[in-house]
Amino acid sequence: MNPSPVDTSGFGAYAGPVLRAADGGAFLFEIEEHHLNGAERLHGGMMMALASIVLGQVANETARAKSPDAQVKPLSLNCDFVSAGEKGDKVEGRADVTRATRTVLFISGELRVGTRILMTATGVYAIKEQDAA
Repeated sequence: MNPSPVDTSGFGAYAGPVLRAADGGAFLFEIEEHHLNGAERLHGGMMMALASIVLGQVANETARAKSPDAQVKPLSLNCDFVSAGEKGDKVEGRADVTRATRTVLFISGELRVGTRILMTATGVYAIKEQDAA
């Protein structure tokens, strides 16, 4: 089964395309020319945008699994650059909820090319029930 596109509407549309593996685990992204910085490496801002997409998607899925009307809002996203990606590299992003309360999710993740880590990230997301209309 083929990977499926992740909704990256709004600003995220400039970052993509981002795909989701058929098993629902990894997020997949191929580095293209427009994702590079002046040193011909994956731009740090692009890595942070990708981390935001990956962690945010996991936060949304986790919150909506408990309550279909739940919304999440990022409270923080901390990123650590480990190594550089190059044009043509296939990046794999993964994230896991490390702690969940009724109103807050704590998530950690990483971006990799094969076994090489490009970035680690942690995020905190507030969970809120959708306001009734």
